[in-house]
Amino acid sequence: MDAPVVGRWLLLALALIQLVSSVRDLRHGLRAGVGERTDRWLAFADHLVGVPACTALAFGWLELFLYVMVVAAPVFIWRLVRNLRARRRAPAHPL
Repeated sequence: MDAPVVGRWLLLALALIQLVSSVRDLRHGLRAGVGERTDRWLAFADHLVGVPACTALAFGWLELFLYVMVVAAPVFIWRLVRNLRARRRAPAHPL
């Protein structure tokens, strides 16, 4: 087995793990309350978009990977913004 084949199988395994994680996050998103719904759906979208991204990289379809990243960019940016806002709102804990 040469390195590209090993890399392909590792990326396909990562895509499978992300697919399983997206199903788990979908269940959590459907059961989430009003305050935490957005975070759950963003986690679901993040894992779901990762599946075609890893598959495209595994097979060397760079054009498809770039299209998937165009779809994934708003999800990544919105998660980053929500995490930064949550950190800013969190009270500082004294040591």
